[in-house]
Amino acid sequence: MTFLITPRGFTAAEFAAYCSGLRWAKGWRPSFVTLHNTGAPNLAQWLHFGLGKAQGVQRVRNLNAYYQRLGWHSGPHLFVAPDFIWLACDLEADGVHASCFNRTSIGVEMVGDYASDAFDSGDGAKVRDNAVAAVAAIYGALRVKTDSLRFHRECLKDHHACPGAHVDKADFIARVAQAMGAAGAAA
Repeated sequence: MTFLITPRGFTAAEFAAYCSGLRWAKGWRPSFVTLHNTGAPNLAQWLHFGLGKAQGVQRVRNLNAYYQRLGWHSGPHLFVAPDFIWLACDLEADGVHASCFNRTSIGVEMVGDYASDAFDSGDGAKVRDNAVAAVAAIYGALRVKTDSLRFHRECLKDHHACPGAHVDKADFIARVAQAMGAAGAAA
């Protein structure tokens, strides 16, 4: 099992520092990130109980417990909220998030239902910006190209519209590339 007993909430800068220490020495090395949206909870449901570390830890524990009840050995690696990037499962081990990509990618769930929640304003934009920072940090650690990013809907076996119609892949990849460029220039 790769579920974390205590999920960890990171700011974007903290998550980048965390990723810089990843080694993938356990026999699994991902090739890309698969981007998802939670759908349920949507943004309003997540925000209903408030933001913050204590609330986020409990929500991610609940999500992990749900996946464990399904009999999964793991779940999505990250849950990205408006305030924190939540590490739910070991990034150095495979997760369960998209049947086509489980063995080859890191699963990043963005909190919200981006078939209906706005992705370009308000809390949806905060989720987007944290997700961009998270993917940029992972790609920097993996040293892979940003255009390797996959959306869950690209796994045709799963029949999902995930991460939602409001998420534009070209725009998201451009934002990740820009974030990685800024991080590289700062280093």
